[in-house]
Amino acid sequence: MKFLLACFFITCPLITATEVKVLVGTYLGDFQRNYYGNKAPSLLRTVWRCPLGTGKTFFKERINLMSGAGWTGQPLLFEENGKLVIIQVSLDYHLRKIDAATGKIIWESKLGDAIKGTPTFFDRGHGDEATRRVLITGSRHGFGINLRQDPAYSLRGISFDDGREFWRHDTVLTDSNSRDCDASAVTIGEMAAVPLENGKFTIFSPDPLKTTSEGSFHFPLVKDESILYQKSDLSLYVNELSCESSPTLLGKTAYIAAGCGRIYAKSTSSGSTYWSLDVGGDLESTMPVTDDGCLLLGIEKQFIGGHGGVMKINPQKKGSSAVEWFLPWPDVSFYEWQGGIIGSPTINARYGSAAPSMGKLACAVGVDGLLRVFDQSKVSTQRSLGPKEDQSFAQPVVTDEIQLPSGTISTPIFVKDKILIGYDTGLDLYQVSPLGKLKRLDRISGKMFDSTPIAWNGRAYIASRDGYLYCFE
Repeated sequence: MKFLLACFFITCPLITATEVKVLVGTYLGDFQRNYYGNKAPSLLRTVWRCPLGTGKTFFKERINLMSGAGWTGQPLLFEENGKLVIIQVSLDYHLRKIDAATGKIIWESKLGDAIKGTPTFFDRGHGDEATRRVLITGSRHGFGINLRQDPAYSLRGISFDDGREFWRHDTVLTDSNSRDCDASAVTIGEMAAVPLENGKFTIFSPDPLKTTSEGSFHFPLVKDESILYQKSDLSLYVNELSCESSPTLLGKTAYIAAGCGRIYAKSTSSGSTYWSLDVGGDLESTMPVTDDGCLLLGIEKQFIGGHGGVMKINPQKKGSSAVEWFLPWPDVSFYEWQGGIIGSPTINARYGSAAPSMGKLACAVGVDGLLRVFDQSKVSTQRSLGPKEDQSFAQPVVTDEIQLPSGTISTPIFVKDKILIGYDTGLDLYQVSPLGKLKRLDRISGKMFDSTPIAWNGRAYIASRDGYLYCFE
């Protein structure tokens, strides 16, 4: 089988990896979206920075120049033959493999447009070493294409080992106004599933040995596609129906926050819908799983009369009884947003044995820059109207809140007793006390951080819109 070679080697030719250990292999760590690294730093001192470049993309009827990486843009982390390596996306169209110790680029592979989301790592686990490890990578629809007529190759399979393109998928035109892919796929056995911004939940094989070909391109084998909206949604949402969040996996069921304000529970084998919940709003947030099997959802204030905020949802229940609580955020204008959550809530549930006295804490930050820490397992005496203002819900116990210097669409990471959060004018590091109180440890000012960081062995890795990936410790 021949593959399209779409990368430029910065260093030496490929040395085939003999052992790859996944440390952070998809957005927010794994398919439960609740792991952000093992140890955060105590300060934010620059160890190195790696250039990520600048690219053109067509946005809001004009050509824009965008540098570095933005929302969601989280690095992936691996141990390859005993050496830490990073996979990092960029708005200059390139996916890069980087030495985590030095920031030196190992390879870079050019896609067709700005890459906003975070890849997902897939390992077939056997057979030919040259084709077994794949980075399932989304991008914008393709710079310079006719959005209504041309193919939009916004989902691609890239070799983890050397950056070759294995396959590409055309995100077809639907009622949605987007043909991008911002979401990070889930993998189940030998299959993968991802919501595309055309509103289709696509189940496919990411295996390079199971592709079809046409000309010089290879295409993945698609098993099923199902729509993540209803025709009746068009009267309210018109064509703003794109699915930008990453699915969360519980067993073999994918839970997807769709752009039409509805959460879907989808079979990853057949695409059938098991359950859905209409919460309203524009849903761009990815949902972490709590230790009691619930989901935390961020809601943007759009298409709703009430506030955006964070909602805890029990997928074992139906209708409004599935809502455990709702924590509203103030309305505020920030670029095109009017309030609520664009990033994702994050939780410390995976770090309970390391910080047993802290309780079941979570955090989230709104577009207004209000960072809140709350106990997601406890409700207070306060109640509030829900996003659609048709029912009131309990609120969780808020332990602390801090107003950041500016607004943000970034996702904070909560690693043991530390929170790292980027915003439009900087990056903050906080210590969280056993009572859930925040103390700022360090701050970087003057740089825009839209992307999501990771933390490992006392270092933090995060890309900025200034054109660089940073390593701090």
